[in-house]
Parts: sequence; C-alpha cells; structure tokens
Amino acid sequence: MRLELGSPPEDGDLYNAFINALYAAGAGKGTIKMYSVAIREFLEFVKKDPKKVTSDDINRWIIELSSKAKDNRSRSVTMRYYVIAVRRFLKWLGINVKPVMPRAKRKEIKALSEEEIQKILASARTLRDKLIIKLLTETGMRANELLNINISDIDFNRKMIRLRVTKNGEERVVFFTDDTLDLMKKYLKIHDGEKLFQMTYPALYKAIRRLGEKVGINGLRPHMLRHSFATNAIRKGIPLPAVQRILGHKDIKTTQIYTHLILDDLEKAYREAFG
Repeated sequence: MRLELGSPPEDGDLYNAFINALYAAGAGKGTIKMYSVAIREFLEFVKKDPKKVTSDDINRWIIELSSKAKDNRSRSVTMRYYVIAVRRFLKWLGINVKPVMPRAKRKEIKALSEEEIQKILASARTLRDKLIIKLLTETGMRANELLNINISDIDFNRKMIRLRVTKNGEERVVFFTDDTLDLMKKYLKIHDGEKLFQMTYPALYKAIRRLGEKVGINGLRPHMLRHSFATNAIRKGIPLPAVQRILGHKDIKTTQIYTHLILDDLEKAYREAFG
C-alpha cells in the first residue's frame, strides 16, 4: 500500500513537514528513520533550496556517499535506499528528477538447515531461549517484532500471533506449531509481565550468538533465523506468495531472493547423481 502524504506547505521547514507527513500517514519506524537520515544528509550536502535541486545535485551526492562507504555491498545498498528516499521527498515537493540509480548487489543469504536448528534447540538450557529459537524459525518474524509481542497478541486456540509492531507499520499474522504451543505454556507458568519477552535487542542478539557458538555456528544472528524459516518454508512447498505474506514483504521480488538457495539444493543433488 503506497503512503498518501498529501501536499507540501508553500513555505517553512519542508524537511520536517515531510517527516511529519510520514508519521501521519502511518509509515513504519524503520522507514521514517531511513528517510530522515537520507534526506537530512542530502540537504546538508547540497546546501540549496530543495525546490531547486537537479539530477546532477543528486549524482554528485551519490559520488560523495560512494567515497565514504566501507565496502561495496553496503555502499550499493545504502546509496540505493538513500536515493529512493530523496527522490520521494522531491516528488512530494513537485520536483521530478531522474538521477542515476545505484545498482544494489545481491545480499548473501545464510540459512540454517533443519538439522542445525535442532542442534541449536538442544543447546538451549532455558525455556526462554528454546521458545525464542522456535518462534523465530517457525514464523520468520523479525527480532523487533518478536520483542514487541504482548501475551494478549497470542491466540492459543488457533496457534497464531498478531504482530502489531512491524517494519512497514502493517499488522500481520504468523503461525506456530503444537510443540511450540506446549513450550509456550510451560514458559508462561514461570513468566510474569505483559510482554512475552522482557529483553532488549542487544540481549537477544547475544543470546542467539552464544547458542550458535555452542554448536559451532559462528556469527549466528536473529535475521539468519528469519532466512532459515523462509528457505525451509519454500523447501517444504509453501507457495512463494504465502511465504511473502508470512514474512511481511511488500514486494514478492524480496521473497524471491530465497529461491536461489533452493536452486543450490537442486544443483547439489544433480552433481551428486551425475558427477
């Protein structure tokens, strides 16, 4: 769903007016943060009335960003998102520019096999850690979505959770299994509080990384478990549009990045059979 941002004011602080329009339209926190940083940095660079910005101004800014980036992949991804943000801001102002659009290199996707997931679960010593791993690998939710679950968001009869705090600001529903339901009930007997998990993102990150190190998986992070869900879901035959809905992707092209891992499976099977 495309955000309807209305019309810009005739004068005043156009930057803050645009950010306020994003808030009023219900844009997600991540989107607002990215747009805020990108547009502010661009305006600081160009040092001119945004209504007089040209494509060449943006192209010069892209070169400036490129020179500051630490690596090629982060450079291409950051610049692409930043240019999209600035172009949206200028279009809101009625300025149609056509700058260069940096090509984003495909992000390397790392996913765990079901055997690796079982090893991680076996290494978890607390009900909390086991439940975290089960939910992340069975639902594909993001870490921030997990940490914002209230117990009232859980439908125990239908084994589903309504995610109210999401990246794009739109609620969605995810599902979990009978095993996870049993684990959740045991956990809630010793848990007190409105939120399902009372912890910060750094604490979650460290807990998951520590579980990975126990079984020889270095660099394990919450988003890798999301990748693992998506890949295993496609392997099990869940249609791509359904995986898209569960993950909360706006564009199915984002979901399609996981299909190349399935292609790797097919190639491996073929090479093993035919040499």
